[in-house]
Amino acid sequence: MGAFEENFRSADLTFDSDGIYWVNPDDNETYQVMMKWEEPIMKKMAELCVDEGDDVVEFGFGMGILSDAIQERKPKSHTIVECHKDIIPRLKEWAKDKTNVIIIEGIWTEATEYTMYDSILHDTYADEFNHALKGFVERYAKPQCKITWWNNNPDLISNKDTRGFNSVKYYNVDITPPDNKYYTENEYKVPLKII
Repeated sequence: MGAFEENFRSADLTFDSDGIYWVNPDDNETYQVMMKWEEPIMKKMAELCVDEGDDVVEFGFGMGILSDAIQERKPKSHTIVECHKDIIPRLKEWAKDKTNVIIIEGIWTEATEYTMYDSILHDTYADEFNHALKGFVERYAKPQCKITWWNNNPDLISNKDTRGFNSVKYYNVDITPPDNKYYTENEYKVPLKII
C-alpha cells in the first residue's frame, strides 16, 4: 500500500454538503475525496449500467450520490463495498431502509462475499488496486454485464484509462467543476464496457 493511500484510509474526514475532504499529513494539503458537482457523472454511470432487477456491485460509497442513482433504477440487489472508517457509518445509516442493500466493509480486493453481477460500478478514491478490476469482472460478471469506473483521464486519444478492457465506449457529460485537485475539465467521459 502506498503512503498516500495509507494516509487517506487512516485520516479523519471532513464532510459538508459540497464534498468530503481530508488533510494529508505528508504535505499538509487538503484533498477532495468526492464533491457534489459529480452528480451528473454518477447519474450517467447508473443510467448506462443499471437496469431494473439487476444484481449490482458498487465499489466506494463516498457521498452516496452514485448509490442514490443506482437505487432509483430499482436493482434486485445492491452490494456496496466501502473501506473508510468515517464513511462506513454514513453508509449504514443510508442503507437502514433499503432491504436490497448488502454492505461489505473493507478493501474491495480483499473481500470474499461476492456473488455474480449484472452491473459493476467502480468509483473508489486513493485506490492502488484499479488494475484488479478486469480480473474481478472476469470472475464475477454475468453474461452481458455492464461495467463502468471513475475515468480520471479526459484525454482518451492515448486510451490509458481502460482498466485493461478493449472496446470501451465513452459517453460525454458536461460538467462545471469548482477548483479541486482531481478533475478540472468541463467535459467528462463515462466509460462503459459490456462483457
